[in-house]
Amino acid sequence: MEPIKFIHVSDLHLGKRQYNLKERYKDYFRAFQWILDHAISEKVDFVLVSGDLFDSKTINPSVLSEVFYSIRDFKDRSSKELNREIPIICIEGNHDNPIYTTNSWMSFLADLNLIILLAGDYDKLNKDLTFQPYSISNHRGGMIQIKDAVIYGLPYYGSFTKHLFPAIYKAIPKKDDKFKILMMHFGIEGQDKSKPGIELTPNLKKLHDKIDYLALGHYHKNYKLEEQDEWIYNPGSLELNDLTELPHIRGAFLAEISGREYYQKDLKIIECDNGSKNTSMIPNREFFQIRDIDITGMGSFDKAIDHIIKKLKQYGLPLRNVNQEVSKNDLNCPIVTFKLIGEIGFSRLQINLNKLREEIKEKFDILDVRVSSKELFSTLDLIKIEDDELTIDKIENYVFSSLIEQNEEYKSLKPEILGLLDDFKEELILKKPNYKKLKDKMIQWSVVNIPDFKELELNNKKTIIESQEMAPLDNEKENLEIREIKAEENLDFSDYDDFADLDDFIDDGFDESGDD
Repeated sequence: MEPIKFIHVSDLHLGKRQYNLKERYKDYFRAFQWILDHAISEKVDFVLVSGDLFDSKTINPSVLSEVFYSIRDFKDRSSKELNREIPIICIEGNHDNPIYTTNSWMSFLADLNLIILLAGDYDKLNKDLTFQPYSISNHRGGMIQIKDAVIYGLPYYGSFTKHLFPAIYKAIPKKDDKFKILMMHFGIEGQDKSKPGIELTPNLKKLHDKIDYLALGHYHKNYKLEEQDEWIYNPGSLELNDLTELPHIRGAFLAEISGREYYQKDLKIIECDNGSKNTSMIPNREFFQIRDIDITGMGSFDKAIDHIIKKLKQYGLPLRNVNQEVSKNDLNCPIVTFKLIGEIGFSRLQINLNKLREEIKEKFDILDVRVSSKELFSTLDLIKIEDDELTIDKIENYVFSSLIEQNEEYKSLKPEILGLLDDFKEELILKKPNYKKLKDKMIQWSVVNIPDFKELELNNKKTIIESQEMAPLDNEKENLEIREIKAEENLDFSDYDDFADLDDFIDDGFDESGDD
């Protein structure tokens, strides 16, 4: 057979804007461009894209425009450098087109002669399948021959895929001196335990009698099957689409096929890099995965933030130079990921992940940070009142007692704190509470019960403020009235004025804003 050389990729998901970051939008195109450049440098005969070229069936004009110019420039460059165009042979995946429809952006690219879109015709009534030769004039067909390779293609059929195998077997001629490739978009059961797949049934295995290379897409990890006689190949995605993909090898296959009576197959995996450090690997955005950070026992989320930042420094996260802009376009500028774990001494409602993100981004040279708080546990959120006959006072006492007992710092002061709360309640339910009286009571209580409370410092600050803002008054009574009015005016409720961003302060355990 005439030697052939090709690159097999899938699941490019162009147009994806992960975490609503414009830099991530660019990252997916960078990986695609690297493949196109590599195809020219390797002088391949064709490129296979086994589905999900696009991330969405409804793409915006900018995505289509960028894909158009990327492929057009690739075809022009290959013509100039190799004196021939390198065809990009595609099938539609589940992200490219709804099942059983005929028009898509993929067919539009085919009409522009930018790609070769293969789609065998399946007759559901007769359960019959045909692979018509690809027509250069109307840009439709189910098979094409390039050198001594015959390539067949089918679009995504979902769960119905397993019913197609007998019809595929019938439609493809017996093996001859041609190298036969079948492109499909489905996953093999067990290769990704989080997703349903197609079982490796006898009907599927039987296709190997007709097919030399089953070019799959759909699962975002790299795998090859079967062990004794490999013929099923799934390259994995070109960029990270989900944090669960971090442990997997992903990338592309570079295949060289040669031989006479029997073909010889030289297959190399081109892996994705974590960043852009190895020029022989596909450049990806770096993801800096931190081990779980335990914030057990933290009395407040502000204290937890200080603890988290200290841990990130210990784990070697690069500190930010305040005099320089963060180099977001550099693929080695990472996205940091970690989980918060432990039993916290405050309610989950106090968790503000947006505030945590901003403080981390302010201190470290990173693109973004993704935090999961699903495994945090707070007993404060589980307080229940068992007895329906309890009075309001007893219910209040029960709840306050439970809250105090969860905080080791104040557990020993429970009787004193309960007494203080009762005093505050008595005053606050009055029509005109005496806030100065409450303030003085709080200071007195703190002096007695909190060893490191600095009453002197507070009094000094109070004296300075009063001396600057208030003229001496002869009448002590008038002085007292003005102080009372000023104390009321100085009450600061600014943190609660704007409820538009209330969601930022409510933690539901999820952190996928901007992501689909």
